[in-house]
Amino acid sequence: MLAFQLSLQLIFLIVIGFFVWRLGMVDEKFDTSLTAFLLNIALPCMIINSFNAPYSSAEMRNCGILLAISVFYLALCYGIGQLVFVSFGKNFTGRMLRFGAMFTNFSFVGMPVAQALYGQTGLLYFVVFIAPIRLVYYSAARPLLSPPGKVREKMSISAHMKRWLSPPVVAVLIGLLLYITGFKLPIPIDKTISAIGAVTSPLGMILCGISLGKNKVKSLLRPKYLLIPVLRNMIMPAVTTAVMFCLPVDPLVAKTVIIYSTLPVASLLAAFTIQFEPSPEARLESAGGVFYSVLACAVTIPLWSLLAERLF
Repeated sequence: MLAFQLSLQLIFLIVIGFFVWRLGMVDEKFDTSLTAFLLNIALPCMIINSFNAPYSSAEMRNCGILLAISVFYLALCYGIGQLVFVSFGKNFTGRMLRFGAMFTNFSFVGMPVAQALYGQTGLLYFVVFIAPIRLVYYSAARPLLSPPGKVREKMSISAHMKRWLSPPVVAVLIGLLLYITGFKLPIPIDKTISAIGAVTSPLGMILCGISLGKNKVKSLLRPKYLLIPVLRNMIMPAVTTAVMFCLPVDPLVAKTVIIYSTLPVASLLAAFTIQFEPSPEARLESAGGVFYSVLACAVTIPLWSLLAERLF
């Protein structure tokens, strides 16, 4: 019931964002500016706040297990994505499906879902689990989505470091340091971080709605655009649940990984496709995939979270 109520809340926020754009309440630059604020300010505050709990050796052990599972899981998702990529003849659909198999909307949807379903400990586990995924996410988009033979711009070591050490990643390191040492920030600073972090979830979902509102719904009504949500929202959670069922881990650890797999495809798929893929059809298909994947999560998140509760 909680997962279903949460999904309805997410849908309402997305709908608000959709109509905010359609009614012309914001301009073209608003979503870009809001994204920058969320990724660089609000999300890091939410991450740091997630570590605001008494130190526990058992939780630290589970965090170490989650880091190991994260690396293994990312490799597994890449393997599945590569099989799909090859089966589609290595075209742009296959490239998007490969990306979609690996990456979800773990920031704006995943973190609020994990916190709502599993509390502060669940959010802590989720933040730790996605840390390796976040490191790979931004640097992998170009090689995963670029057409074969396309000349790729070489990046300097400093540019790579800038991507890897993004504000959310730095926030994880700061949060871990505070958690391990038990150091408490002054109350005014702690309250400020908590207040800023609290806006991440609603504004993130409204941002998703604004992004969806920019698309003409009629242009997205093609069965082919359901491929991404079928893979991302149904097949990947099924594989993940089967894998976690076979591992002797803490139930909350298993649920954390499963929740990641139930999330909609990464919202930046459409933006990355515009940047790396010249085909207009590919750009429309990526927008359609994100659109239907977000809609599908209203059903798939409660479905898979309920199954996880029954199994673990």
